[in-house]
Amino acid sequence: MNPFSLITLLIVAASFFASEVSSSSSSSIGFSLNNPPLRMGITNPSLSNLRITILGGGNVGSTLAQKLAISNKFAYVQIAARDPVKTIASIQQKGINNVPVVASTPDSLAASHVVILATPGLYKDEDIQSFTTSLGDMTDKIIIDATNPLGPFSGGLQVMTWEGGKSSGEKLQLHLPNSKVYKTFNTVGVEHMRDALGKEMLIAGDPDPFHRAIAEAVVAAVGFKPFFVGPIRYSRNLEAMAELWIHMAIPGLGGRDTSRNFWFSIGGEP
Repeated sequence: MNPFSLITLLIVAASFFASEVSSSSSSSIGFSLNNPPLRMGITNPSLSNLRITILGGGNVGSTLAQKLAISNKFAYVQIAARDPVKTIASIQQKGINNVPVVASTPDSLAASHVVILATPGLYKDEDIQSFTTSLGDMTDKIIIDATNPLGPFSGGLQVMTWEGGKSSGEKLQLHLPNSKVYKTFNTVGVEHMRDALGKEMLIAGDPDPFHRAIAEAVVAAVGFKPFFVGPIRYSRNLEAMAELWIHMAIPGLGGRDTSRNFWFSIGGEP
């Protein structure tokens, strides 16, 4: 081969390789849970590419949103609410001014990588199916379920169980097969979310190291020490623990009367 032709071929090949690398780098800016190059980037300590939406702006939702926002670890944190104007007024009364509020529509959730459910818990199968359908396409998203499927107060705020013992967390995963559902934040009252102070927070969900690491990072950003207990099956145990906490924290529900200032802690050397 002519030496000049060989040099020309090498230059063309190098240019092609450079353009492919550039294209790959540009496309990796978009988040995909199944994109290995971005996996390496998203698991850095800053988590600066991660976008989080909290669905629900009540006490739990607004508190988690505020704690995650002030951590300054994420690309953005927002609240999605059915009535944004009412929610903005409500959270401003609590002194929360650093979290944007948008209408809860599939479009407002679409750009988020993590969606935190801080809505009233559901326990009827048809209600969960309707709710998950209303979220839109949740493919590749991490769903953090902070809810408890409680019955009415007059019935003792009992956690409703499914036939066969399945929890609402398990049912959510069944109805969101292309998402990763993690049950957490549900075993303590909101006052502990305001002042987590390194308390343990139990998590049940997919054991895949990548998704689990992101769920644990969100829990840690609130101030808790994440403690993974196993797959989403153990959501039923966390919901039962939530009922125990509620019945002990609220007088008259049948449990030992305590203050709300207690939490479940991990002892020993797990």
